[in-house]
Amino acid sequence: MYNKRAFYKQMRQHKANQYGGCGMHSQKRAWRSKYNASFNYPPANVRELDDKYELYLYAPGYEKSDFIIALIDDRLSISVKEKKAEEGNWRRQEFAQQEFVREFSLSEKVDKSAIVAKYVNGVLILAIPKLEEFETSRQEIAID
Repeated sequence: MYNKRAFYKQMRQHKANQYGGCGMHSQKRAWRSKYNASFNYPPANVRELDDKYELYLYAPGYEKSDFIIALIDDRLSISVKEKKAEEGNWRRQEFAQQEFVREFSLSEKVDKSAIVAKYVNGVLILAIPKLEEFETSRQEIAID
C-alpha cells in the first residue's frame, strides 16, 4: 500500500525539477515566447447563403460590449481585450477569459458597409451581405 498524497507530491516535485520549475516543457516554453502564442483561439464557422455569408464565432462568457469589430481594408478583425479576473478564494480555476484576435479576409463580393453583428447565447453572429452582382444562383439538376 502506498500513500497517494505523498506519491503525487513526489511526482509534482519531479516535474518541477525536470522542467525548471515552470511546469512546462522547455521547447513548448520557447515556442510560446518566440511566437507570442496563445491557445485561446475561439472557433468560427462560415456559411454561404444565396445573398450573404454568415460568420459564427463561438465565444461564451463575454458581453456585447466586450467585442471590438473593425474593418481594415479587406480584413475583418474581431477582438476582445483582457478583462480583470474576479478576485476570490478559488479552490479550483480551470479557465479564464483572455483576450483574442481573429481576422478574416473579405473578397470583393461582399458589401462591407452593410455588415451586421449580434451576440446570442455565447455565439457572435455576423451577417456579411453579398453585392447584388455576386449573388449565388442555384439550380437543381435531375439525375437520369
